[in-house]
Formats: sequence, C-alpha cells, structure tokens
Amino acid sequence: MNQHSNSQVRVADDTLTFRDFVVPHADPTGALILQAAGVTEPTALLLQRLPSGDLESIRLSETPNLKASNEFIVSFGDRTFNFVVNASQMVWHAPHISGATLRRLAMLENSVDLLLLRPGAEPEEVQDHTIVDLASRGVEKFVTRPRKWKLRVQAVTLDFDVPEVKVGDAMTIAGFDPKKAWNIYLLVAGKPKKEVDVNYIVDLRTPGIERIRLMQRNVDNGEATAAAATVRREFALLSVDVKFLDGTGLKWETVKAGERRWLVIKGYETLPGYQPASVTLALDIPKDYPQAQIDMFYFSPAVSRCDGAAIPNTHVTATIDGVQFQGWSRHRTEAHKWDPNSDNVGTHFALVEHSLAREFGE
Repeated sequence: MNQHSNSQVRVADDTLTFRDFVVPHADPTGALILQAAGVTEPTALLLQRLPSGDLESIRLSETPNLKASNEFIVSFGDRTFNFVVNASQMVWHAPHISGATLRRLAMLENSVDLLLLRPGAEPEEVQDHTIVDLASRGVEKFVTRPRKWKLRVQAVTLDFDVPEVKVGDAMTIAGFDPKKAWNIYLLVAGKPKKEVDVNYIVDLRTPGIERIRLMQRNVDNGEATAAAATVRREFALLSVDVKFLDGTGLKWETVKAGERRWLVIKGYETLPGYQPASVTLALDIPKDYPQAQIDMFYFSPAVSRCDGAAIPNTHVTATIDGVQFQGWSRHRTEAHKWDPNSDNVGTHFALVEHSLAREFGE
C-alpha cells in the first residue's frame, strides 16, 4: 500500500494526552484506528472529537470522517455513567464527555453557562471543549446559570444578559456620553483594531473580543486653538508619525532635554491588569532617526501589575522636565530588526502594547 493511502490521526488515552499515529489505510475504520494506536483491550471505546467540541462514538466497523476531525479519545469501560444536569437524569456510555456533548444531551440554550459541582469545591465552568472524566470521584452533578456576556469600555468592565450590544448603549452604561465626538475602536485579539461608531452592534460571542477603546476627537474652536499654541514642537517628526499621532486623539509634544529628544504622549492607556490605567508615555527619538531605531519606552507615573508581581527590567529611569519616568528595557530581536524604511513611531506603539500584553502571557 503506497504512502498516499495512509491516514494521519491523533489519539488520546484516558489521561487525555494526544499522540500522532499513521493508519495504513485511506479510510480507516474505528478498529483500524485503535489498532494503529496499539489499543487491544476489548472494553475500549473510540470517541471522535469534532470541531464543535462534541464527542461522537465510533463503532469498530464504522468509518469516521477524517476531514471533519482526525482527533480521537480512547475510553475504557463496560458500563454506563449516570449524572444530573439541573434536575434531569442523564446517561453516557463512556468515562469521558465534552462540554459540547453535555450541552447537546441536556438541550441547553446558548443563554446559559454550564457548571460542574464537586463536593467541597467551587463550581467549575465547563466550556464546550472541556473534557470531563465521569469516572472521577464526585463528578455527578451539573447545573446551569444565566450567561453573562462581558465587555470592557476603556477600563470599565460591563456584564450583559444578551450577546449583542450597541456601542452607544455600552458607552452610556460605562459613563461616557456617546453624543460627544469620539474615535471608537473595537479591539479583538489577534486582529487589527477596527474603527466603529455608536450604532455598531458588538457580537460578544465573537472569540477574542477584548474591549472598546475611546479617543475623544480634537474640537475645532477657540479653546482648542489656544491650547494648541501651548503644545511644544521642539523638533520635527516624520509626516507618517504626525499623521499617526494625530489619529490617536492623544495630546503629544516633542521636547528636548539636554542631548536627548523626547516624544511625550499624554493619556496613554495601559492594559487590564496594570495600574494606573492612564499614563504619560515617552519615547526617546535619536537624532538620526529613522536610520537609528527607537528603543525602549518610558512611563510616568511608574506602571505596576495590579497583582503585585514584579515586572522585570524596568529599573532604568529618565527625567523629562523634572518628572521621573520609568524605563522598560524591551528591545527588538535579530529576527525582527528595526527597518528604517518601514518602522516608525506607529510600529513602536505596537511594540509597547505587545510588551504590556506579554507580561500576562497574551
């Protein structure tokens, strides 16, 4: 049999540790998958884990759809397992069951969370891909509760009973007037920030939604003009930098302090888990920028973690206009060197945010 007739599968044992196996057949049966995984016990049960989180029982003579999923879990047992979801008695034929399968068996709506109750322990939320060992002691009772959908507006965390929320309504609840002139951005993990308006509907079921960021637009009146006259521009930046900084809606200045040149941005928001929530950010701009790179970044007041854990390599300090700044020693790697043709203040902003998020493993 040639190589193209083989199948790649991933099989987990009762410890839920997955290993890769090759089955010498293009469309293997459940029996051939067990054989390739070295499972010979007559009480073995083969469960296919689907992308939805469901576990589907595969008979020995059945040919599973490997295009749907090539992940399998082997359970052992010759008995059924009883458990309760709310007041309903349930039966499952294998020691392991997924949260998605539990929800399907109990016909639960998306409007509720599923919790596992264990004697003497706090309730444990069961996600769709959570695998529960029904043979474990004390695993027998599940309950539901109304689902709360969370959304952060700036530093305010809101709970909602519905998964779809209008931006303007969320702003009002968080204490921000949606009638004012705002630049509004929806931040989703792993994606570029998306500019939205007050009528945009946020679907909180979307994976990775982090928060709504608000930046008040500059107002075009006499007061703004007077304020602009006091903003210092002691050295020039690149046009791409000016466009980026003006787009943030934050007040920024270029300041000379001795031999150093500083870009000072006020009202920069840190990420959840840090205090304070808003700081002044300073970037040291070399005289031969952009040929020379922007390196590190500085905060005033000093930023710390809310949980009290130490932040490494933040012992450097700098003084600007008599104010002390905390320096973060964060540098580009050899694999991602500074490129004077494409790197600028905007890309360094991304480095700052990435460095903040990395402290919490994001």
